[in-house]
Amino acid sequence: MADDVQWRGPVGTGRIPRHGSTRRGNRPRRSGLAGSASSRGVLDRTRAAFPSRDALLATLAPRSGYGRAYGLERAGDNAGALVGPLLAALTVVLIGVRPILLIAAVPGVFAAIAITIAAREAGRAVAAPAGRRRISLNISALHQHGLIRALLPAAPFECGNVATTLMILRATDLLRDGGRGLAAATSLAIPIYAAHNAVAAVAALAGGALIDRLGSRAVFAAGAAAYVLAYAAFATGIRAWAWLLIAFCLAGIGIGLAETAQSTLVAHALPDRLRGSGFGLLGVVRAGGDLVSSAVVGVLWAALSPVVGFAYAAAWMAASLIAAIATVGTRQVPSPSGQINGVDQPGS
Repeated sequence: MADDVQWRGPVGTGRIPRHGSTRRGNRPRRSGLAGSASSRGVLDRTRAAFPSRDALLATLAPRSGYGRAYGLERAGDNAGALVGPLLAALTVVLIGVRPILLIAAVPGVFAAIAITIAAREAGRAVAAPAGRRRISLNISALHQHGLIRALLPAAPFECGNVATTLMILRATDLLRDGGRGLAAATSLAIPIYAAHNAVAAVAALAGGALIDRLGSRAVFAAGAAAYVLAYAAFATGIRAWAWLLIAFCLAGIGIGLAETAQSTLVAHALPDRLRGSGFGLLGVVRAGGDLVSSAVVGVLWAALSPVVGFAYAAAWMAASLIAAIATVGTRQVPSPSGQINGVDQPGS
């Protein structure tokens, strides 16, 4: 859908059109919650709309500024995640851990309702034969443009990219081992996580500028290296809050650099007609890898120890770093259309 410029805007902003409303000259209609601000936020956080959003961003930004454009987008997303953790830390101190978990279930219910309605509207929108013809990931074309090879370092990265919830839980356990109670350890771990989001926002902005100068593969490698150090710190079991803060900040640097580099690489590697499929493939890699990484680390944590779990994640990040270093400096020839696909030059 995101490969079609007429679908790209409506889907990227959450305004899912109904049957036939994407024809030229027709204005897409808002449909229930799918067009509301709340459902757009849900769609964005669940990555349902990000292929269209990122493809649209590549259309609007100049090619020489893709890194800064995606860095700004990632910075905004991470900066927006600052208020929640800080408010949660204050609430934990005031009412405790159990009540806040019950309160947190309320927006989750509304999110589930919004996603259900948005998914139903999207299904109606693509029910027509014209809609079904547009849905294709175009793997063959993506491979011809070099995207499959370019994304090879992203696969091990996502296999090691564990949920931040596990990092918070690890930090809480380590702080409790240092003599703090559960409420005190939790209220300290959450602001440390907020620092992770703040650093990720700054790293995304700085990384975007570096990508436009040095290339996305080198910046991605730096992000993977930061994660190796962060996970190594979680595996060694440091208990001082200052060292845990450094570990979280390293993880923030890692995600800020890596996600910005991934998006920029896709935008540079593909012509406009394939960018939606390219970002869709990136989303599949991210979602699949994140699910596997968190599940496996959780199992290793429960069956063996958190040390083994985070050592496993660090090993995947090290593999991603090696793969990224191996591809730095590789070049491909321009396509017949004049687009340079997958070239490791400033911005790619």
